[in-house]
Amino acid sequence: MTNKAYEPPKLDGSRVALRGRVLPDQHKRATEDALEAGLSLSEYLGALIDRARGLPNKLDSNYTTQEALIPRAS
Repeated sequence: MTNKAYEPPKLDGSRVALRGRVLPDQHKRATEDALEAGLSLSEYLGALIDRARGLPNKLDSNYTTQEALIPRAS
């Protein structure tokens, strides 16, 4: 393994694609859990990643949304 610095892949809007393979049962459970949480599978996976790092996420009650403000033209 090399010690190459992380370089993010090409952005798709404000996000990057994440590709991986899981077992069919894991996919089913993740899809069901995402639906139960009211999230897309992508949002659910992102929340799990943030939760694993101890960051605020859409799955835990300590999450608050901070929408980006778009300044209005004068």
